[in-house]
Amino acid sequence: MAFLQRANTIHEQEDEDPLYDRTFADEDGDEDIIEQPSEETGTYYPGINVCIVCQQRPPHSANGKSYPTCGRTCAKVYDRLKKSIPSSTSVSDGTSVRRFANQRSPATIRRMASSIAGPSRRRQSTIDELSHDLRSLNLQNPPIRTEAASRQRNSCVVCLVGFCEDGRFVTCGIACTEKLSKTGSANPNMCNYCHRRPKVAGKNQCDAGCEDLAKMACLFCKSRPKIKPYHLCGRTCKIIATKSTPLILEAPTGHTTYEFVKKKFKDSWMIPTNPMPIIKHVFKIIEGKEFLQPYDQYKKRIGNEVFRYHGTTRRCSLGSGNNTQLCSNTSCSLCSILRTSFKTSLASPQGAFGPGVYTSSASNKAYSYTSSGSGAIILTKVILGTVRKVSRWNEVMACPPGSHSVVFERENNCLNETIVYSDDAIRPVFLITF
Repeated sequence: MAFLQRANTIHEQEDEDPLYDRTFADEDGDEDIIEQPSEETGTYYPGINVCIVCQQRPPHSANGKSYPTCGRTCAKVYDRLKKSIPSSTSVSDGTSVRRFANQRSPATIRRMASSIAGPSRRRQSTIDELSHDLRSLNLQNPPIRTEAASRQRNSCVVCLVGFCEDGRFVTCGIACTEKLSKTGSANPNMCNYCHRRPKVAGKNQCDAGCEDLAKMACLFCKSRPKIKPYHLCGRTCKIIATKSTPLILEAPTGHTTYEFVKKKFKDSWMIPTNPMPIIKHVFKIIEGKEFLQPYDQYKKRIGNEVFRYHGTTRRCSLGSGNNTQLCSNTSCSLCSILRTSFKTSLASPQGAFGPGVYTSSASNKAYSYTSSGSGAIILTKVILGTVRKVSRWNEVMACPPGSHSVVFERENNCLNETIVYSDDAIRPVFLITF
C-alpha cells in the first residue's frame, strides 16, 4: 500500500483535467487513452501486465506492441532512470541481452535518483523508493502468453474478433464500446457487467460480486466502475456519450444513482397524507459542453446552487419502457426542455411572480404538474444567488433589484415555489418517470 500511495503522487499532475461540469468531467486515470509513450520513448516488453513504475495501472499497448509503463508520466520517470545505462552488455556465451532496471547497481540508481530529484525532499524520497522497486523487478524473462490464451481472456465481447487493450476493458475500441452501451454484448446470456461468465438464473449478473459492482457501474458502458462523484467511468465514455446530446442514460433499480434520486425524491415529499407515487425509471441527462458552459459561468459569478424539482407534461413515451429517443414534437414540453434547457422567453407573463422558470423544493408540488404521473419530473440544478423571499401571490412580478431569485415558502414549504429569471440559472440533471 505504501508504494501505491507513492505512485499516486506521480499521477497527481497527469490526472488533472479542467472540469466544465462536475457531473460529466471524470478524473479517472484514463490519461493513457490520450497521452501515451512516444514511439521513440517506448521499448516493447511483451508479457508485462502492470506498469513497472507505479505498479498500479496496466501498461499501455498499441498496434500489437506493449510498453512497460502506463502513460507519459511513468514513462518519463523510467526513461530518466535508465538513460545512463548501456542498452546491452556482453555475457559469457557471447550473446547480447537487454539490460533492465533490476540489473543496475545500487550506487548508479542512487546517483540517477539524486540528479532527478533535485532539491525537493519529497521528490527525492519518491524517486529513491521507485528506484528500489525498479531494481527488484524481474523483467528479463517475462511470462509468455500464447495467442489462444490472450484471445480467450481478452477478446472483445461485442465483435468477438478484436482484442481488448487490457483487463480493464471488455471491448476492443470506441465503436464496440458504443455498441455495447446500446445493444449489449454479442451473447445476451452473459453477465451484463463482466460479460465473461453466464448469468445466474433470474439475475443479470454472474455472481454476487458482479451484482455489487453493477450497482456502481458507469451508466454508459455499464462494464466499468463509475468515478464516485460522477456517473461515467472515464474520458472514453464521456467522449462517446457527449457526441450526440441530449442523451438520457437509465440508472437501473438498485444502482447508486437510482437510489440517490429516489431517496432525494422521498425526503422532499412534504405532504405525507398524499400517497407518494412509485418511481419507475430514473435517467441521467447528458448534455454537451456548450450547453453547460453558460450555467457554469453564471454559477461562478452568482453562486448558491441547489437541487429543485420541475414537473412537466410530455407528448411522447420518452422515459417509458426502453424509449430513450427524444421526439420532434415542438409541443412536447419534456423533450423541448431537454433539447434547449429552460427558456424564460417562453414563460407566461401571467405567472404568479411574472415570467420566470418555476421549480420547487417539494417533490409533491412538482408532481402536481405531471398530469397525475403521465408526464415527468426533472430534477434540476438551480443557481439562486441572492434570494428575495415573498409571503403572498403577486408580491413581485419580475426579478427584484439586487436579487437573483424569488422564493415563496408557501404552506411551510410544503408547496414551495422557487423562481429564477435567467436562462443560465438552471439546467436539467435527472429525469424521473412514473
